[in-house]
Amino acid sequence: MRRWPLALILLPAVALGQLHRPVDPAEPDRRAAAGEARLSASPAGRVVLRGIQAHGGLPAWFAGRALAFRYDYAPLNGRPRRDSTQVVDLLASRAYHTLRAPVAGRFAWDGERAWADFPNPHEAAVRFWALTPYYFVGMPFVLGDPGVNLALSDDPAEAAGLPPAQAVRVTYDAGVGDAPDDYYVAYFARDDGRLLAVRYVVSYKPFTAKMGVAHTPEKLLVYSDVRPVGPLRLAHRHDFHAFVDGRRGDKITVATVSDLTYSVPFDEARLAMPAGAHLDRSLDTLR
Repeated sequence: MRRWPLALILLPAVALGQLHRPVDPAEPDRRAAAGEARLSASPAGRVVLRGIQAHGGLPAWFAGRALAFRYDYAPLNGRPRRDSTQVVDLLASRAYHTLRAPVAGRFAWDGERAWADFPNPHEAAVRFWALTPYYFVGMPFVLGDPGVNLALSDDPAEAAGLPPAQAVRVTYDAGVGDAPDDYYVAYFARDDGRLLAVRYVVSYKPFTAKMGVAHTPEKLLVYSDVRPVGPLRLAHRHDFHAFVDGRRGDKITVATVSDLTYSVPFDEARLAMPAGAHLDRSLDTLR
């Protein structure tokens, strides 16, 4: 699930050991203009762009530079809860977390590696979870990133239990993030363009290798409780459903997004791996 724009993978500013990324005052406007140009070039992109504008627009998204929030992901089947407060660099897809559950501690993604200040970080899947909440919270803005492929889809909104919507299928270029075989179907309301839900699979190899599958079964994430966060409009509740035989199934997880704060300082010192911390090397033998 966690991914970042292909262009950012190649930037020396996020390379190992270079935690302090130079501040370019023109970068937010440049990134927004590039994203709008990409999206405007196709019918599916224009649907996504309308959705982004309904949630505040790319210029406002990138101008914020960093977003802070608490993400409390609570499965309903007894599986471990995940609860962390995180600050995300919106321009370089880096993040640091204060984790409450399933264990207490700190972890971070510095653009190159994921570390935690507790043992066996792979058991808490910190590399996967470093940016996954941001990707869910950042929909639909993140669909304007480089390396994202969009196509109109005829997936019926009623099968997902949604009001009339235009579906857009989302895939990724090879090499984009840790799970380029992920796909999404995003549902945008026909009346005002807002994002209603996303259907998705996870192809993160440390998970799928254990399961012996190419990707997990589809899930449906339905957004609600949309409120202003600075100039943005973001959902504060994420309901996850099974998606079985082409239809919305039982609710399986509820995630609550709280303390959403726009344009917060990003403390790059929090990315530095402290003495005694541990790397999540889950992908080292699976690439």
